Amino acid sequence: MTDNKLSNLTSTDLLEILDALSDAVALSDELGRVIWLNRKLCDLLNISLEDWKGKTTRQLIKEGYIKKSLANIKTNDTQTGFILTNNGKEFMSTVRPIYDKDHKIKFYLSTSTVLQELNKLKEQLEKLRQQNSQYQSEIQCLRGILFNGKEMVFESVEMKSVVNYVIKLAPFDSTVLITGESGVGKEVLAKAIHQNSPRKNGPFIPVVIPSIPANLLETELFGYEDGAFTGAIRGGKIGLFETSQGGTLFLDEIGDCPYEIQVKILRTLETNVIRRVGGVKDIKLDIRIIAATNKDLSQMVEKGLFREDLFYRLNVLPLHIKPLRERTEDIPPLCEFFLEKLNDKYKSNKNFSKAALERLKAHTWIGNVRELRNVIERLFILTDNQTISVDDVNAILGNSIRHSQPNSTNDNKIGESIWESYQSYEQSRILEVLKQVGGNKTKAAQILGISRTKLYAKIKNLQN
Repeated sequence: MTDNKLSNLTSTDLLEILDALSDAVALSDELGRVIWLNRKLCDLLNISLEDWKGKTTRQLIKEGYIKKSLANIKTNDTQTGFILTNNGKEFMSTVRPIYDKDHKIKFYLSTSTVLQELNKLKEQLEKLRQQNSQYQSEIQCLRGILFNGKEMVFESVEMKSVVNYVIKLAPFDSTVLITGESGVGKEVLAKAIHQNSPRKNGPFIPVVIPSIPANLLETELFGYEDGAFTGAIRGGKIGLFETSQGGTLFLDEIGDCPYEIQVKILRTLETNVIRRVGGVKDIKLDIRIIAATNKDLSQMVEKGLFREDLFYRLNVLPLHIKPLRERTEDIPPLCEFFLEKLNDKYKSNKNFSKAALERLKAHTWIGNVRELRNVIERLFILTDNQTISVDDVNAILGNSIRHSQPNSTNDNKIGESIWESYQSYEQSRILEVLKQVGGNKTKAAQILGISRTKLYAKIKNLQN
């Protein structure tokens, strides 16, 4: 059917097709005399076929229709160049010879596009290219943040907004201050920023400020020279700032940083140089700083506990993560994610019942994502069946359920709920710190701010 239609095309049909093209088209005979123009060319130059018919390019130039044409056209070659017309339009034009069966030139076909239109098309293509590049970057960022081995899993509008913000700020070296309650995932977010930045191939060095004794913090951060103090390692030691060269240094719990060290961190942020303890030489840094805290630094500034100038220098790009209880949509996918990781690790295939997920969603997660992760690990270990039931969840969480509008009739239950949630959080915090310090109970007690005796008692309760 299609072949028949092609064979039935007349010369009139072909001219109508050429007339419908968006390019300007001119057809000349073997001597270069115009025999036909399409509608586009006539409209662009405000001419008719009769104005140009029978004329050569040289005659059209002489009569003022064209100011500049293709130079040195070889009659048997395709030529491309620029044509300038009397009304100021500049064309990109291509002239092609058309041969008969004896390979003699029969016609010349000229197709032209207004250069301004080409430039506009080029701008549009460049804009599309940039948009595509931006979309690719955003997709890459989202892939890096979502389920590809990272723990930034979410469904809530709040976290989608956070991710969009991460996409915008990741490419820049400006300092970021991440705020939010303990356990919301500030380090995970800091890693996401690093992994989607130009520094992703450099080191990501996290340092939890309270985990380093105050008298050692300066040397750990800035390093020291040989002989800087009694007991110093021979040859000196580089600090965490230098270790982060080419990458990102994450200062977690910056609100616990001693006031005297804050001055040195501020100078580093302002100058991008450090000086080791006992040294006289400035060392240039090429790093990005991301800080995090669960404290209200603005209030600490008012109380004189945190330097105002350092606060503003850290808070260039503020980023707040809401607690898990305020974004409950994220709880089910987080539960599934943590369980999937455990299944992969231990070659298991456990799952949650719908009621179990609803129960977990209803819990008040004072310890946020950290507490949730530890509870899922506990459920995975202690549940005998393949499906984790609501009874399994209750056995660990008790009967504590979130109450959005407490009243006098259930104050006692709410008090029990809060206490049970706090106990669950405290247990998660102890396990996290012990893991952080490699089981060293003395260090863990220092970080937790309790005595070793009290820590042993709490560990014993965990085992019961």
